[in-house]
Amino acid sequence: MIEFNAPEWANQWLAAGGWIDPFTALLATFVFGQLLAWTYEFTFAGMSYSRSFSHAIVLVCLSAAILVQAMQHSWLAGLGLFGILSMIRFRTDLKTPRDLVYVMGAACVGVACGTGAIVIATLGAIAFSLTSLYLHLGPFGSRVRFDGVLRFRIPSGEEHTSKLAHLFRRHCLRQALLSLAESDGTREHVYQVKFIREHNREELLSALREDLNAQDAQLMLQDATAEY
Repeated sequence: MIEFNAPEWANQWLAAGGWIDPFTALLATFVFGQLLAWTYEFTFAGMSYSRSFSHAIVLVCLSAAILVQAMQHSWLAGLGLFGILSMIRFRTDLKTPRDLVYVMGAACVGVACGTGAIVIATLGAIAFSLTSLYLHLGPFGSRVRFDGVLRFRIPSGEEHTSKLAHLFRRHCLRQALLSLAESDGTREHVYQVKFIREHNREELLSALREDLNAQDAQLMLQDATAEY
């Protein structure tokens, strides 16, 4: 049987609990970074809100924590990062804040490895990657409350109103009535809708046509580039 012997530095860190402080610092940074990003999102009042910038705030906090932990191991880490970012600044055309933060995160992890802070580099790389996946896959930083606008025309009557409410409960997380106009015994409804799942879009349109005899049923999805 092949035996694996951990490096001496790893045994020392594990025995002395040296991983606890870096782990605690990274965990606290993850929480407080989200608090700052949420505050930015809540107080933003401009026209071109960027979800990637909210993500960048969290990742910058994490990168800074990795760097400071590495500097505790060796003060050369700060000088190393300064030199790396200076070179990148003049040689790389970065399009979004998220791209810049990835470069900074990679530089921090690389500097930590170069100064011998392997445990910090390991924890930092794992924390950075998991946080990035969490931000990408989850709804954090998104201001999109509705998927699009639903417009249709159905016959007037309480029976149709109750059926419509049932369909919304079945297929939508939320809906908001934008306008309601009645003419020639029919009502034109315009709603903002948020679907439970993507396949509920077609199912709701089919149900409106089959169960409520809806006419001119149209779903106009929100532009995916509203947030970038």
